[in-house]
Amino acid sequence: MLMACCLLGCASTPDPTRKDIATAEKLASDQGPAANLKPYYQRLYFEGESQATLNQMRLAFAAMEQAEWKDAGRALDEVIRDIEALGPADPRSREALSHFESEDIKKFKGETHERAMAYLLRGLLYLKEKDLQNARACFKSVQIQDAAKNDPSLQGNWASADWLEGWCNWNLGERSAAQQCWDRSNQRLSTRNRLPRPSETDNAVCIALLGFGPVKIPKGDHGELLSYREGASRTARVKLKIKEVFKAIPMAEDLFVQASSRGRRLMDQVNEEKADVRSGTETAGDVFITGGMGTTIGGVVADDTDVAVIGLGVTAAGAVTKGIASSIKPKADTRTWDLLPARIHILPFTLPTDANSLEFQLLDEQGGRSGERKVQISHSAPPEIILLIER
Repeated sequence: MLMACCLLGCASTPDPTRKDIATAEKLASDQGPAANLKPYYQRLYFEGESQATLNQMRLAFAAMEQAEWKDAGRALDEVIRDIEALGPADPRSREALSHFESEDIKKFKGETHERAMAYLLRGLLYLKEKDLQNARACFKSVQIQDAAKNDPSLQGNWASADWLEGWCNWNLGERSAAQQCWDRSNQRLSTRNRLPRPSETDNAVCIALLGFGPVKIPKGDHGELLSYREGASRTARVKLKIKEVFKAIPMAEDLFVQASSRGRRLMDQVNEEKADVRSGTETAGDVFITGGMGTTIGGVVADDTDVAVIGLGVTAAGAVTKGIASSIKPKADTRTWDLLPARIHILPFTLPTDANSLEFQLLDEQGGRSGERKVQISHSAPPEIILLIER
């Protein structure tokens, strides 16, 4: 209950009553989730439709962290359905264009990197299900979501999605298509960070999701521009023990780079216009108030009631103008899929037939050891996917 209340307290909705909490708990229990996921289900019910996609995103990644794969898959399916359904025709999106409504009134569907990650994570879950066709379709969709970037040279440039699409092709027997995907992937990476291609004996791939992803922050005099800062990360790099040697798992994607390279959004222009109107209206209000007070004081000193009354009227008009200015809402929408990782690391390898677990060495930014992990393996039919999530 304490965890649920902590999560729910972050919502921009009225404080829930005991009856509300009891109802949400029952609805969450009807879904049959693990105990640690119940607060995420409850948040879905409390925060309503405008936050539904964001809360499904949070639920999906929390479920992946806890290896609750069915919950994660269901949540991501809802996210993808919402992403594909929402568009300019959405009434809330049109309302957000008004000077007197903030951008965050619209239904959340995320920025390009968040939408792309929804497809990438769903693709990873399809890999766990050995559904290579649907996994490949998801990895292709990552690049489609990324096409909203302003700079054409940066559109559809997810090296991780290219590599994973190649992995699907390789295991479907489409070797030429796989090589083309890996060529594209490595063209997007520096020579030092290029991803290895699998050998003929490699029957598994390790995907490491490390750290906390980029955080949205408002910039500008009125917070009208969307910007990003890097999230915190205790684990910056990771190594996998193969044949008694720890091998580095190379980085395939930096989500801060993907988020911050999007460029100027249409809503940035709309919010800037709102900010300009607000600044101009505030300035006009200040001028009215200053002039009106001066006139009022002059009238009082001169014992001229008419002048004093005119001054009071001008001051009142200034106050009204300032009130109108304060009702203009230019602030950028900074709602964030805050459970995303900072980086994606990928390594194909040959799964040892006699091992029951895999050993990982976790490293910080300076290369010092920050911990170790063991992951149990099931030896299911190849290709196997090993998913490691570390903060």
